[in-house]
Amino acid sequence: MQRDVPTTSDVATDGFCDTTIPVHPPVEGPIATRRGAWRILKGVVSTVAGFILAVIALLAIVVAIGTHFSSNGQLGLLGHPVMSVLSGSMAPVIRTGDLVVDNKLTATQAANLRVGQIMSFRAAPGSPQIFTHRIVGVVPLPNGAVGYVTKGDANDSRDGPVTPSTNVVGLFKSKIPSGGYILNALHRPLVLGLIIASPILWLLSEPLWRWAREADEPAASTTEGGESFS
Repeated sequence: MQRDVPTTSDVATDGFCDTTIPVHPPVEGPIATRRGAWRILKGVVSTVAGFILAVIALLAIVVAIGTHFSSNGQLGLLGHPVMSVLSGSMAPVIRTGDLVVDNKLTATQAANLRVGQIMSFRAAPGSPQIFTHRIVGVVPLPNGAVGYVTKGDANDSRDGPVTPSTNVVGLFKSKIPSGGYILNALHRPLVLGLIIASPILWLLSEPLWRWAREADEPAASTTEGGESFS
């Protein structure tokens, strides 16, 4: 006996209604192209940003170690004496918080400086206190050495004692605005640790985000494709 093939409008006699699970076709065309291009662009940006953070972290480590483990208590960076400015005596050329970078001098070079140059010198032989002031006078010393009369550009009077050339630390080369604050922060273990961890966390963020998204997709598919009864 011939029987009719049931259609989606037929209702079973047992009271249940069949529910058709929709099947979504794959996305094709311009939308898929845009999504693919966006994923590629996002991957490139993420890689570049991670590389930049890694370079910054590496430079921070080099600077922190190079300036912390220096000889004679004098901070140094790639052979150049560096100092954090604690006062505004040389403003506006050098301001409080700037990082002064000097050229290292030999004994002969230190004895042949001239008026108008800016030098860094110890307050006394072996003293940890260092000043960076301008030379306003060159005078001979009794022992045949050379001494310098110095003055801060923002000060009204010259510095008290004459500085012998043996106390000269370096000749001013350049400055890094507010670099002294940054250098002091780099010597703090917490700050240095956060800088080191930042590129690692950035590189791990994308795989973790992808893993979390893939973990949520099966649960979402089960909820959307489950059977319903009426």
